[in-house]
Amino acid sequence: MRIAQLSTPHLPTPPVGYGASELIASLITEELVRRGHEVTLFAHGDSVTSARFIHFPQVEEVQRFDYRELAHVGRAMALSDGFDVVHNHCLFAGPAMAGLRDVRCLSTLHYTHPVLACFPEHPYVAVSHAQKAANPRLNVVGVVHNAVDLRLYQPSSARQDYLLFLGRFHPNKGVDLAIRVADRLGARLLIAAPTPHPDQRGYFDEHVAPHIGHRIEYLGEVTGEQKCRLLAEARCLLMPDRWEEPFGLVALEAAASGTPVVAMRKGALPELVLHGETGFLVDSVEEMIEAVRRVDSLDPTRCRQHATTNFSVGRMVDGYLELYEKAIQGRL
Repeated sequence: MRIAQLSTPHLPTPPVGYGASELIASLITEELVRRGHEVTLFAHGDSVTSARFIHFPQVEEVQRFDYRELAHVGRAMALSDGFDVVHNHCLFAGPAMAGLRDVRCLSTLHYTHPVLACFPEHPYVAVSHAQKAANPRLNVVGVVHNAVDLRLYQPSSARQDYLLFLGRFHPNKGVDLAIRVADRLGARLLIAAPTPHPDQRGYFDEHVAPHIGHRIEYLGEVTGEQKCRLLAEARCLLMPDRWEEPFGLVALEAAASGTPVVAMRKGALPELVLHGETGFLVDSVEEMIEAVRRVDSLDPTRCRQHATTNFSVGRMVDGYLELYEKAIQGRL
């Protein structure tokens, strides 16, 4: 099968740090190549891949996010005639440009951009059943859960006595709630997150910075081996989300590391966390505090097994190949 993976021009595929859509595009691309498919990756110039690779250097010089993505997708779509299917990961421009070309194209809903409402007929793939239910007006042709590279994450016998928050400084992610939980428990909390975006600086200064001290530690953004070690050695991962999380990849990374997750019962998290087996789902800060007290009763082996059985790269790619076949046959 001749497949184009249309990743973003904003970050390398795979990303060095944060970049969920670029990470998933990379995992799909490499597994398809491993299975013998003819794959072309359109992506940022610093991407690393075993597929045929095309990037547009002049596009990367464009400063505005939307202009850059529009130019990138336009150039890629102009070269799309030779592919059996185009898998698009660019949600600002991809669905719009696909409609202008006679190309079999589907798009993964890494997030829900407002422009998608203008192209509801385009074939979309949701990353969770919760996300599909939240977008009833879009033509969601299937649900394929994201995956985790199980080779990178391994359980550790050197478990440490700290709670972990790994995410972004956004009110929706609830790091202030994680701090409240740690304070109530008298527990050590490690916060791994990129430098706050200027739009979120006020939130950080008011709700996070005053609490950073001997028990609440801010590590900055973590990647690679440091991230894997933090996940594997944590007592548990806290996900105190305030919003309907469309997926939550870090929950799988924790499970693959043998680390339980204590998460708000929001969005897709009930699809990722087995309550009472790989973590706990809660509805309030009070319940989260009580759940943290119980995490030591959970079996790290069960966490790892859950990730291995349900969220492998192979299983994800099986799901996409089934949809590619339907697209080629005109059944989407």
